[in-house]
Amino acid sequence: MLQHDAIYSQLLRQRVAVIAQTTAETFRPIVDLGLPVSMLRDGDKILARGIDIDPSILAIHVVNPSGIIVHTTGSKPAVLAEDVLAAMRLADRDVWGHETSSMIYSGFSIRKAAGGPSSGAVVVEYPHEQLDTASQNIAWITLRSALFILLATSALAFGLIYFALERPRRRLAELRKIFENTRSRRDPPVRARSEKTGSLDDELFRLGQSLQAADTVHRQAQQAIAGPVEAGLPPADRSADDDTDAAAANAGRLKAVILARLLPITVVLMVVSAIALGSVVTRAVTKSIEPELAARTDLIGTVVSENVQRVLDSGVALHEIVGADQFFGDMLKRLPEVAYIAIATGRIVIEAGTRIDPYLAPPRERRDVRSHPILHDGQEVAYVVIDIDPRLIAKQFRGAFLDAAVILLATVLLASEAMLLLTGRALAEGLERVQRLSAMQAAGDFSRRSIVRGQSTIEVILGTLSGRAVELHAAYVGALSAASESRQAALRRIGERLGFAPGAPRPLETSSFADIRLALFLFAAADELPLAFLPIYTRSADNLWPWINQSVLIALPLAGYLLAIVLMSPYARVLVERFGVRCLFLAASIPTVVAHLGLFAASTAQEVILWRTVTGFGYALVTLAAQDYVLSIASKSNRDSMLGIFTLVLFGGVFTGVALGGVLADRLGPANVFLVSAGLIAMSALLSTWLIAQDVGKRHNPVATQRGKTRWAALRDPHLLTLILGIAIPNAVVLQAFVSYVAALTLDAQGASAAEIGRILMLFFLTLMAVGPLAGRFSERLKGSHAILCFGAAGLCGLAMLPAGLHPSQATMALAMIATGAGGAVIRGAQVSIALTLAETDFAGIGPAAVLGALRTGERLGSIVGLVLIAALAGSVGYKAAILAAAAWTIAGGAVFAALNFRRSLTSS
Repeated sequence: MLQHDAIYSQLLRQRVAVIAQTTAETFRPIVDLGLPVSMLRDGDKILARGIDIDPSILAIHVVNPSGIIVHTTGSKPAVLAEDVLAAMRLADRDVWGHETSSMIYSGFSIRKAAGGPSSGAVVVEYPHEQLDTASQNIAWITLRSALFILLATSALAFGLIYFALERPRRRLAELRKIFENTRSRRDPPVRARSEKTGSLDDELFRLGQSLQAADTVHRQAQQAIAGPVEAGLPPADRSADDDTDAAAANAGRLKAVILARLLPITVVLMVVSAIALGSVVTRAVTKSIEPELAARTDLIGTVVSENVQRVLDSGVALHEIVGADQFFGDMLKRLPEVAYIAIATGRIVIEAGTRIDPYLAPPRERRDVRSHPILHDGQEVAYVVIDIDPRLIAKQFRGAFLDAAVILLATVLLASEAMLLLTGRALAEGLERVQRLSAMQAAGDFSRRSIVRGQSTIEVILGTLSGRAVELHAAYVGALSAASESRQAALRRIGERLGFAPGAPRPLETSSFADIRLALFLFAAADELPLAFLPIYTRSADNLWPWINQSVLIALPLAGYLLAIVLMSPYARVLVERFGVRCLFLAASIPTVVAHLGLFAASTAQEVILWRTVTGFGYALVTLAAQDYVLSIASKSNRDSMLGIFTLVLFGGVFTGVALGGVLADRLGPANVFLVSAGLIAMSALLSTWLIAQDVGKRHNPVATQRGKTRWAALRDPHLLTLILGIAIPNAVVLQAFVSYVAALTLDAQGASAAEIGRILMLFFLTLMAVGPLAGRFSERLKGSHAILCFGAAGLCGLAMLPAGLHPSQATMALAMIATGAGGAVIRGAQVSIALTLAETDFAGIGPAAVLGALRTGERLGSIVGLVLIAALAGSVGYKAAILAAAAWTIAGGAVFAALNFRRSLTSS
């Protein structure tokens, strides 16, 4: 709807601008004589011709440079409204416009000479009702279609999911029978184990074994408490954590198997429904705009025919008209979809533009050619021919279609994250609790119980397992109170083995990455929403430091953001251990929301710098807290894969933010985007409070770390320093200086909109997400060749930026984004592998954590310095030179790293 309203409003203003320009031409002879526009006689009658052309116009005014209305078709107010007058004074072209909730204003400034001071302006007032009516129709069609598609896809989803879960339901019913037979001491029917490891049958077979083992241990525990006899109980060899890695891994596998059946169905249905809705709305938007396009073409034909007719009425012959070619050319500039205008009498007399088909004559009978008669003395003496260029009309809608594709992709990503959260909690969480609780009881741990919420098979099994824990606790307390002192010591040892503690068993808390991934996704998306327009937004703000180069000033918000990340990162883990992930996530979100509201209200560049720096502190705390959450809940066997998913979700949010930020800036205005980002961060904080367990990540005895000293010690090593200076820092400069800074400013200088800038920048992150997993697999196959990968990827990034620096355009920028995204994905994994190899050889006493910390710290500090240097270069010699400098830096850094690495290889061999 926002796209439709923006396009419709633009077309409407352009059409009305033709009337404003035509009317302004009548006042130009007065201005050329040096007289004010108020000196034209019968000015009000001249303005009335515009209303005759389009009766929908409310009023036409002529104003002097001060905004005082001197001629009008309506009641004569003293001056124009302040907002309209401000739009006229701030306009850098003759054609300007302004829009309010009730009125559309289109103006044309009258100047004695091109580029000279304004002598006045013609202002046309057009009612907003036509746009409102069209917008309401689109809204109704969208709502009606969305409701129908929702009902249809919901019914289809119910059937498909019911079919997909039919087999798991049958297996769970069999599992319940096995469980009941085990409780009644009957031999349960045992299904043969599936040969396919990780399949649904295999995981449910494991669960059945776990339930049988838990039942056996329960009987042993009853006998031990009644004895008391310790023999036969599992050994008390549990760590401080209640859940073992094996139990967590088994629970995660079954959950993954269930989600693997549902994820393809939900993703396909979301894509199909989004495409269906987009198709319906696109057709409706096209149908809504077509009458306006036709009205624009008819208007120019009417204006041309009336102007020529007035000249003929004054006694000038048709072939003697002077200046018509220039007048028609100006008309073509105002309405670019009109390719050709001509006045014909059977042959061409006056023409402007280019015919779509030069081999066709322009008779009015030709299809798709609009004609308007020119009358003189009641007789038709000529006619106006107008030819429409369908390619330009398609170009008019191309941006809207691309924006719709971007919104579709972002919606699918967001809906997928929401689906994983809801599906995991609604369908897989119960199975995960059954697996964890049965595994704990099979290991002899009855310290936990689960809250039962229904009478399904899963809840019945959970109720039985929880009832056993409560029953054993009660039996233990009763036996302990009635036992003699000699027997109490044996009972206490049994209680320690079985996990008994004072009071009832504590509730079982299950945590998974699905609990935090939607909150992390929303936070990352909100943080990157302003990336496509932040340099332009900073440039448009007032500058309180005129002594700083503007290009450097524009880079300072991003530099402050990066510096905040560097300063806060070392303290994130300490704060997580002290307060927990949930408290830190919430605490970091509050100032970040305030910072985004501050960016919305900022009027100076210094305020933008301050508030963007604050968002850097919040980003560092939230992302590192989420990473620690993953490390806290992941088992040793799946830690690497979980960290990979964490990175994918983080960059998925970044990609969504970059893609949507430009579209929203074009539709809502740049400042209002910060309100959207503040709302997303607030939603992310609420989700974290609702979903994240309270004590995850918290330690009651935090261990002080000495990573700071070891990190700086690692930075003195020449091999690691070569990696940082030659590969890590140039790669970071590509992201921060080229992608986030120079590219946006270069595209803006070429006239690209915020949506177009966002679409081009998002290609970098899209390629990064797509190539990242492939680069990891390729790197694993080429063990020992990580230095070659780094050199090749650095060369790819540098060479891809050369065309963008030599001949900047949207095409070269898009290719550069794709290539640098691919190169950046390869470098990210390869440089970590090189650093870990150094940690195992040169830094065996320091450890990998300190080496990776040194790599990240050097990379971020270098990116700040590189960003400021590139910004200063852009301000002094231009954007092209800045892009070429970044390209040369990247290529040179890769070459130096490769040469030194090759020399080291020769020395070691």
